[in-house]
Amino acid sequence: MKRICTLIVLTILTGMVYAANDTIIVNNKRYVVVDEVPIQEQNVQEQKVQEKKTTTPKKKSTFWTLSKLTYGGGFGFKLNSSEFYVMIMPEVGYQLFEPWHFSVAPKYAYNGSYNGYFSEHTVGVRIATRVDLIRLKRNTAYQTNIFFALAYQYDYQWGNYYSSPYENNYFDAGIGIRQAVGSRSNLYVLVGWHLYESHNNSWFSDPIPTISVGFEI
Repeated sequence: MKRICTLIVLTILTGMVYAANDTIIVNNKRYVVVDEVPIQEQNVQEQKVQEKKTTTPKKKSTFWTLSKLTYGGGFGFKLNSSEFYVMIMPEVGYQLFEPWHFSVAPKYAYNGSYNGYFSEHTVGVRIATRVDLIRLKRNTAYQTNIFFALAYQYDYQWGNYYSSPYENNYFDAGIGIRQAVGSRSNLYVLVGWHLYESHNNSWFSDPIPTISVGFEI
C-alpha cells in the first residue's frame, strides 16, 4: 500500500515538474512547449506563413523588347524598253510575333526615260507588314522563308513631265523570299504589284512587278 501511494505521489510530482518546465513527452521524446504549441509544430506554422509572404516574381513581358527591333532597307528597280525606275528605302521594323513583322520606311525614288524626255522624283513613306508562309529550313539558324507582304504607301511626286506636283496613295502586295545570313541578319528579295493607285483611281493599273532587294539586321 505504501508503494502504491509513493508511486502516485511521484507521478503527480513528475507532472508538476513537466508543467513547470513547459515540456511534454510524446513517444518517449521530450518537446518544449511555447505558448501551448510544440516547437516542431510552431516551426511548421512559421514556414507556412513565410511561404505565403514569399511571392514568385512576375515574368517580364517579352512582347515589347529592343531585341525584336530590326533595321535595314530596300533597293528596287524596274526596267522596260523605254524607261527605268530606281528606289531606295531605309526601314525600321519590329517582330510582333514569330511569323509576323511590321515596319515603317521613308522612301526616295527616281523614274525617267532613257532619252531624257521625262524625269520624276518621289518622296514618301511606306507602312508594311509581312507574314512568313513557308519555312524551307527549320532545324538551322540560317532559315529560308517565303513570305507574303502587304503595304500602304504615300508618295509626293514632281518632275518635268507633270505641270505640277501631285500626291499618290498605293496599296501593294507581293511575294518574297528571305534568307538568314546571321543570328539577326536577313537578305530578302520581294516581287510586288500595286493593287490600287489613287492618282489614276484604278486597280491593278501596272501589271509589271517591282523587284525589291533588301537587307535587315
